[in-house]
Amino acid sequence: MDRKLEVSDQQSRLVKCDIKAYEFDGLCEDEKEYLDWAAKVKEFPNLKSLTRDVLADLTKQTLDVDKTSALFYLRTVQEKRNLQFIQFLKKKEVELKKKLPNYSEKKIVLAMVPGMFYKDNPAVGADGKKIRDIALELGIQEEIVAVDQTGTIQENAKFICEYVKNKTDVNGIIFASVSKGSADIKKAIQLCGKESYFEKVKGWYNIGGLNKGTLLVDKIESNWRYRWEAKSYFFFKGYNYEGFKSMNRDPGGPLDFELEIPKQMLIINVIAVPQFRQVTKRAYPFYEAMIPNGPNDGMTLLADAYIDGAITYPSWRNDHYFQWPILHARMQAFFVYIVENQFKK
Repeated sequence: MDRKLEVSDQQSRLVKCDIKAYEFDGLCEDEKEYLDWAAKVKEFPNLKSLTRDVLADLTKQTLDVDKTSALFYLRTVQEKRNLQFIQFLKKKEVELKKKLPNYSEKKIVLAMVPGMFYKDNPAVGADGKKIRDIALELGIQEEIVAVDQTGTIQENAKFICEYVKNKTDVNGIIFASVSKGSADIKKAIQLCGKESYFEKVKGWYNIGGLNKGTLLVDKIESNWRYRWEAKSYFFFKGYNYEGFKSMNRDPGGPLDFELEIPKQMLIINVIAVPQFRQVTKRAYPFYEAMIPNGPNDGMTLLADAYIDGAITYPSWRNDHYFQWPILHARMQAFFVYIVENQFKK
């Protein structure tokens, strides 16, 4: 948790990064080689077919997690809905540099559900400050849904439901979340997504979400040394270790269910898709530990990050901590897309 965010030093290779291909500007030569490989793969024609088992098997067969990461990215941008969304962003961000819309009269609030340790470790961005600032630029209200920073998924989900129920001074809510906050929202939707008061939730901007938990919990819990270290860390910091355990990926766990998206709700699911050499020091030990299970972002498997029915936006090069910033105007365009599609009146 306390490692630096810098990208790990690996073997050096000089590459040019000026290639425009695969819906990415400034692609590096070695990255294109991997995507070219992925383009030749005829099996697994869509994202849904890239299951956890498929990606794990492919990683073992190729002995190269960068190949399966590239395949995941490519299948994402090849899907019609995702491609149309990316094309919208590229067009809209040019317009936004000239003039920003003001949505203040629509009375929308961006409700940020933060990640674990958001109060004590704001440098990582788990409190979503940058996202909240962008909402304000567009005339969208913003506030943090003040869940317990190490609360269990079940407890935080109930808190989110109460927040939505009592939020009566706006015309609509757009959720935003990072990391564990996304797991909290997913559970909240299972608990109260069919309630009439939840109809005011029109969108969800889900960034690096632990949508099905993380294998790291299982790996730590199954090793006495890692378990002792983790429990000691939580104890001396005054954190709730049960909140950490609730992120497990076990069958029958709190997140072991497919999300049923409410009909009025649009989800933009941002998934970090790093290549090995781009992984930060903070994410690297976890990333490496999960490679036998397939491509991952350093906290969750890419297959587990996928949400059927959502728009999927792959953030190429980023790991779970998003140290390669998404362009400011592009992030503005994310919100414009949700507002223009969900708040037409």
